[in-house]
Amino acid sequence: MPRLPRSYIKTSFLHVMTQGINKSYIFEKEEDIKQYIKIMKNLSKEQEIEIIAYCIMNNHAHILIKTEDLRELSKYMQRLNTSYGKYYNQKYNRVGYVFRDRYQSEGIYSEEHLYNCIKYIYENPVKAGICNKAEEYLYSNYKKIDKELKEGYVFIDVKEDNQRICEEIIEEFLIENKMKLNEVKKDKEKLRELVIILKREYNISLRKIAKEIKLNRETVRKLYNN
Repeated sequence: MPRLPRSYIKTSFLHVMTQGINKSYIFEKEEDIKQYIKIMKNLSKEQEIEIIAYCIMNNHAHILIKTEDLRELSKYMQRLNTSYGKYYNQKYNRVGYVFRDRYQSEGIYSEEHLYNCIKYIYENPVKAGICNKAEEYLYSNYKKIDKELKEGYVFIDVKEDNQRICEEIIEEFLIENKMKLNEVKKDKEKLRELVIILKREYNISLRKIAKEIKLNRETVRKLYNN
């Protein structure tokens, strides 16, 4: 994965989603969810990680994290999922991966985006029909969010900086892989890797990606979905 451009580092907040392999239930019982939350909280104290919001469902988890050093996020999630994976495999007498691929993360670039993300995380069990109100769900840290949360943090203007972010990520990818854009476009695997990074890691729209790398939007959509 390419180095993170400076514009990405301007955000302190990241929405992380991790899912069970094959979308299987990996938090089958109450004690499993409690174990994941326990590991999650204990590790956050050891690293430069603050958990703003979380919601643990049966087959996936949403966590809104604040960190001043994005390298800490990768270390944190690796330790969290590895620790829980060992617990889960030992308890259920199984071997193999517990989580599906790598976790997904999305940078939060505006105040509006931040509060929409928090709402989305807490509303997960409501949308799934598990409860009627977000505050009724037992396995989230639901709380009314004080808007002082944003104080002291810098958010970039998404509309103004979206294109620059996209351009920087592409440039970093080309430098990292020692390739030119035309060469990447001829290499289906590398092209798909670039599209996934732009979409999953930086929440760049498929329309914007298609425009920046000069490809048909349908082609980009197929690359991302396959």
